[in-house]
Amino acid sequence: MQEGLGLAVLGGLDVPVSARLSPLLADALAGLEADRVDVAYVRSAAFRANVMQANRAAEIAESDGKLALIARALAGCARLHPSPTPDRFQALRVVEGLSAREMDALGEVFDLLDPIEPFADALPVRGSVPLGWSRLEFEGALAGLAGLGLLTREDRTGSLGTPERVWVLTPLARGVATLCGFFGGAL
Repeated sequence: MQEGLGLAVLGGLDVPVSARLSPLLADALAGLEADRVDVAYVRSAAFRANVMQANRAAEIAESDGKLALIARALAGCARLHPSPTPDRFQALRVVEGLSAREMDALGEVFDLLDPIEPFADALPVRGSVPLGWSRLEFEGALAGLAGLGLLTREDRTGSLGTPERVWVLTPLARGVATLCGFFGGAL
């Protein structure tokens, strides 16, 4: 069922977004300063494709949290990024495919990363499980994230020289996290 469209103003352009997405996009864009908007990208056909992709994802979003994530990702697409720029289209495609549980698990993964070395990007497969999750639930959600290309499993040498299996964030996961504002002052 096709919803009505609202308009969001971005980079001097009216952006047609779904009525469900419009207020959330306005919230996501509220902190974005005009000089941080990638105006050339916002005026491109690629950004129009991002908007269509976000509208499609919003139509099937199963929760308000998922809608907010889609809005943050679309706002992140409009933002200037230092090199290398995240693959905006691929990141939105991944956001569209995330279940609510996988979305929560991805946030937990970033919370579990070593705060002293967050770019190490590895979690032991048999590591700690976030509060409110069973080991099987969390491992299932991590396997779903792996299926979306956000995590891989690798064998590494542990701190005691013993082999250990770890979940490793992919560059795509960092791109999704950047566009969605999972860390730092992304927007």
